[in-house]
Amino acid sequence: MALEDIVRNIKAKATQEVKRIKEEADKEGEEIIKKAREEADKVKTRILYQLESQAKEGKRKLVIRMRSEERKKLLIHKRKLMDEAFRQAKQKLSSLEKAEYLSLMKRSLISNIDSGEEEIIVSPRDEEWMEGNFIKDLRKSLKEAGTTDGVRLSPELEPQKRGFILKKKDVQINCTFSNLFFSLRDELEIEVARRLFS
Repeated sequence: MALEDIVRNIKAKATQEVKRIKEEADKEGEEIIKKAREEADKVKTRILYQLESQAKEGKRKLVIRMRSEERKKLLIHKRKLMDEAFRQAKQKLSSLEKAEYLSLMKRSLISNIDSGEEEIIVSPRDEEWMEGNFIKDLRKSLKEAGTTDGVRLSPELEPQKRGFILKKKDVQINCTFSNLFFSLRDELEIEVARRLFS
C-alpha cells in the first residue's frame, strides 16, 4: 500500500469520525435544547400558575375589601336612617297636642309616683299646661290610688325639654323624653331596624 493510499484511508476514517462526532454532537445538542425547552415550559407553566393564583388572590382580596366597604357604607346609611327615625319619633312626641301630652304625662306620673310627696320638675311651658285642672286631677288620682296628694310642680327644666324629672329626697327619676329615648334606644333599635329594613 502506497503512502497516498494510507493518507487517503486515514483522511476517510478521520472524515467519518468527524461526521460521526458531529452527528452525535448535533443529536446531543438537540436533546439538550429539547430538555431546556421542556424545562422552560415547566418554569413558564409554574410562573403562569403562580401569577394566576396571585391574580385570583388579589381579586379575591379586592372583592372582600369592596364588599366590606359596601357593608360599612350600608351600615352608615342604615344608622343615619335609624337616627332620623328616632329624631322624628322624639319630635312627634315632643309636639303632641296639649290634651294628648297631658294625658301621657298623667299616666306616666301616676305610674312613677309612689309616696305622693314628690317634686315634679318640668319645663316652664309644661308648668303652664299642668297648673290648674291637670295638677288637681293628678292629686285626686293619686289620692284614689292610696298615696298622699302633696306633689308639687317646679319649672326648673330647660325650656325645650319635654317630660319630667321626679324628685323625692335624694332620688331622681329622669323621665324626660331625651333620657327615655336614650335609655330605650338599645332595646328599640332592633325593632326599628326590623321595621325599616325588612
